[in-house]
Amino acid sequence: YRGAVDDQFSEGAAKPKATHSYLRDALNDLLAGRPVANPVTKAHGCAITYQGPKAEDISYARDVAPVLQSKCVSCHSPGNVGPFAMSSYEKIKGWSSMIHEVLLDRRMPPWHADPHFGKFSNDRSLTATESQTLTRWIAAGCPRGEGADPLATASNAAHADAAALDAAPAQPAWVLGEPDCLVRIPRQEVPATGTVDYRYIDSSFEAPRDMWLRAAVTRPGNPKVVHHIIVRMRRPADYKGPPSESFLFTTWVPGLAQGECPPGTGLFVPKGARFNFEIHYTTDGHPHADESEVGLYVAKRPAEMLLEVRAAHTRELDIPAGQANAQHTATYYFKRDSVVYGLSPHMHLRGSWFKFELLGPDGHRETLLSVPSYDFNWQTSYRLVQPRHVPAGSWMLCTGGFDNSPQNPNNPDATKRVTWGLQTFDEMFMGFIDLAELPAVPGIDVKSSNTAAKAVKARQQ
Repeated sequence: YRGAVDDQFSEGAAKPKATHSYLRDALNDLLAGRPVANPVTKAHGCAITYQGPKAEDISYARDVAPVLQSKCVSCHSPGNVGPFAMSSYEKIKGWSSMIHEVLLDRRMPPWHADPHFGKFSNDRSLTATESQTLTRWIAAGCPRGEGADPLATASNAAHADAAALDAAPAQPAWVLGEPDCLVRIPRQEVPATGTVDYRYIDSSFEAPRDMWLRAAVTRPGNPKVVHHIIVRMRRPADYKGPPSESFLFTTWVPGLAQGECPPGTGLFVPKGARFNFEIHYTTDGHPHADESEVGLYVAKRPAEMLLEVRAAHTRELDIPAGQANAQHTATYYFKRDSVVYGLSPHMHLRGSWFKFELLGPDGHRETLLSVPSYDFNWQTSYRLVQPRHVPAGSWMLCTGGFDNSPQNPNNPDATKRVTWGLQTFDEMFMGFIDLAELPAVPGIDVKSSNTAAKAVKARQQ
């Protein structure tokens, strides 16, 4: 037998007690003269401590703090998803053992794309040099060194209590500044316990005029209980424009970076449009209230292309009990020449891996994004460094696997056959695609162009 002693502990998760004792079962088989029924399991291991190297050449102010600022502070700040704020040297030193562990295990920063496929502008993974800098500095005892503390914010510079900030974080500021229009839901009461059904909530906001937007940023009113938000636009009854295939208007999930639309694109809101919020609340033992909202940022001029979120998805899910790699697929067909800007996989707690492949009308097949170790806790949208021009007639093939075995530490119930459903103990399979359909441009052979730049530039000329 080779593998784990039991299934109680794994990286980032622990059960109250073991439910399977793999080593004991193997020994019982051996002593009884039977073949070992389960000869191999995944061994998660434990941290190994080495003698820390000297770190005289590593400066906290010059080398360590800048890495944390660029890759970590966006989540580890008051009101955001990180469990503590990286607000000072003292806070980093206090959490240094945990930081060291998650760095070695590569759980942090959360980035799950296979580096062999695609380049992404929001890549928050650490380089080998950055990772070694942090681990060597921590192993050396976190020397403070000279220089001002770059992580000291205005709040702790004013001697604010950092622990109090972590315990009761203020709502995060608007990432793009104050919006031009605010779309807010009426106050929602969330119970202390139990499973809360999805809520579909109308906002009283009505678009006062036709508006092109450079951004629409969703902000949860109470991140402690808001699991995710999907906002959909309802067009007025007299709307005469073309129908939309967009799966959603804007969204929020923990860790999702929100910013402006890609250059040349925008969101369109017709006069009289209203908004509906689909919100999934989760309970934490205390009653809460929530008033989530969306900030609309009006563009100075109409966009050249309409940005939409399309999806390859299926509800035909059948995941047998105990199966470690139940594979499923979904497809999306490109009716028109399009530009793809970002990709985002979505599964629930049994999601294991996910892959986006582009199938061209000429038979060409290419992997745009591979996520070999999917983590439900991080609903990342992977934004392409180079927007991809996709000719009409192409398909996006999404393939993925579900781990419904006892060895999945996040599995709610390995004895249950799982199908599609809204709650996290059910499953979903969706591949979201951020795209804009590209108007035809005379003289451009879209089948030979692999980026949006040529077509957009020709259209501008």
